[in-house]
Amino acid sequence: MAERVRTVRADEWEEFQRFLERSYGHSKGFFTRYYPHIYRTDEEALSSFFVLEKDGRIVSHVGLFPLECVALGCKLTVGGIGGVATLPEERGKGYMSRLLRHVIGQMKERKYPLSALGGDRQRYNPFGWDLAGMKYTLTFTPRSMERAGVVPAEVDEVTPQEASSKVERLLGTLPLRVERRYTLPVIDRPGVRAWLSEDGYVLSKGEAFGPHQILELASPTGKEPELIRAVMERCFCGEVSLQLSAWDEGRLGRLMPSAAGWDAGPDWCYRIVDLAGLLEAYRGWLEARAEGMAPFELSVGVKFQDEVQRATISLRDGNLEVARGRHTDEYYELDALDGVRAFLGGPSRRLGSLSTLLPLPVHIPSLDHV
Repeated sequence: MAERVRTVRADEWEEFQRFLERSYGHSKGFFTRYYPHIYRTDEEALSSFFVLEKDGRIVSHVGLFPLECVALGCKLTVGGIGGVATLPEERGKGYMSRLLRHVIGQMKERKYPLSALGGDRQRYNPFGWDLAGMKYTLTFTPRSMERAGVVPAEVDEVTPQEASSKVERLLGTLPLRVERRYTLPVIDRPGVRAWLSEDGYVLSKGEAFGPHQILELASPTGKEPELIRAVMERCFCGEVSLQLSAWDEGRLGRLMPSAAGWDAGPDWCYRIVDLAGLLEAYRGWLEARAEGMAPFELSVGVKFQDEVQRATISLRDGNLEVARGRHTDEYYELDALDGVRAFLGGPSRRLGSLSTLLPLPVHIPSLDHV
């Protein structure tokens, strides 16, 4: 049996779509309807779809989609993993494992410091991904808005096409976001509703009288509660939910007084691909956070199978430096799962003085999940 890993070709696009639909049990055209910004046929997009070919046909797939993330001023490329699929009759043969190992290698070559995906943590734990970070889910009701004295803003519901330019313009005001190359395909998806106001915009999902989910909310004037109440009243909603990163302190502060309740949970599944690269991406943020701290120097290792990534972090005279490798006696080594939780947030062991500066802020909004 001839097997090989390669990327998808343009001339087999329809075959590839039928493969995905059969593997997931989704309806015809599902992936291009719900993820049109990802499932494209240009050369750049095709290079993101890694498939395992067996005897001339596609039997397994793992997608690798770069996400240009901004977190409190820090910029890094996160390797988003999506579309993980194997034909039902070909499962249990190690094809997913082979492809995941291949894309991990690709991320190392491309120098992505971090990777993210959605899925069962125990399924992806053996490959180094684990739940990490924290986000809050806030719920709002007419009663909670009334008790907080929130007056609805003036909003107009528009089409995604009509909203795209404002969404693109105001996205940069969000402190944790993914910088999008294609705004319209991201928001022009089944079920997404767009609302515009002088105070910002709302992207939501839900119909009249039912529960409503706020997918994205931006208000440079700080009128987030007023925008939410406006959407609630227009849709006759009894409850609205909104997910925000735990690091989104400004918006959380404005929204919590009008929330009926809140819940907390991990942000997403993450994997450290390049430890030193990750720390370097956040170096400026770490240095600012370390103001007033006593000097320190320590090394950390993150071990995945037989590979150990090591980095040394030092703070001297207010300057924080990151170097590859171990260069100190003080050394902490963690496995890949404990490592991602230690650096991004979650149950983990302490790393000496460095733990005072952790976790690192990270958040990938649901609209940008792959």
